[in-house]
Amino acid sequence: MKSSKIVRLPLYAQIKDAILQKLSQREWKFDQPLPSESKMADEFGVSVGSIRHAVAELEDAGILIRRQGVGTFVRSYKDTGLWNRFQKFMRKDGRLPVFESNPLRLEIIPAPENIAEKMKIMPGDPVIRCLRDMSDNGERTGVDVAYLDLATFRDLKIEDLEDVKGNLYKLYEEKLGVFIADVTDILEFVIVDKEIQKICDLPLGTPLFFVTRQSRLLNKKTVEIRYEYCSAVNYRLRI
Repeated sequence: MKSSKIVRLPLYAQIKDAILQKLSQREWKFDQPLPSESKMADEFGVSVGSIRHAVAELEDAGILIRRQGVGTFVRSYKDTGLWNRFQKFMRKDGRLPVFESNPLRLEIIPAPENIAEKMKIMPGDPVIRCLRDMSDNGERTGVDVAYLDLATFRDLKIEDLEDVKGNLYKLYEEKLGVFIADVTDILEFVIVDKEIQKICDLPLGTPLFFVTRQSRLLNKKTVEIRYEYCSAVNYRLRI
């Protein structure tokens, strides 16, 4: 009989997982500094060097950030200098747009099969569907359709969407205490046809950026699937 192989993670990788677990379980708060390296070393029973290595790895991954003289924090949407941490668009004149949203609908629906597959839930399980009309400097740019994990975003209200104007990550972090650690974006270029026009209500023939986004928490759980239809007339993609 073949013996199964036991994969042992390096010590710093185990510490990374332990840090992420404490953040995921909210033992350590997103808006407060992490314990000092010496305190973490005492808590985990390892050397300061191992802690430093683990923290550096999480910094490189964009999850943590050091603020000089203050401490180490979870990297917020505010730390990028952008209104939206995962901003993909820029105006053709080089300026960054600040999109505003008009929430059209917030509802609980049975999860479509493709959404359920990405979220690793059963088709028909309840999810939140959020539909927003998007604009930039008063000019309509398209629509944003998001499917959200019900347990994670149960407290979300349409009034919250109206108050935040456009930046969902600000809302997630500051109002709901939900930190999106990373996203995967699939970018496509499409032209508005009759089927797409039913969704975004832009003129036929309008060139669009179509973004499919999968957003995950620190524990890698997918909690948001978002479809963005954005006019490509006045925008470029930031890479």
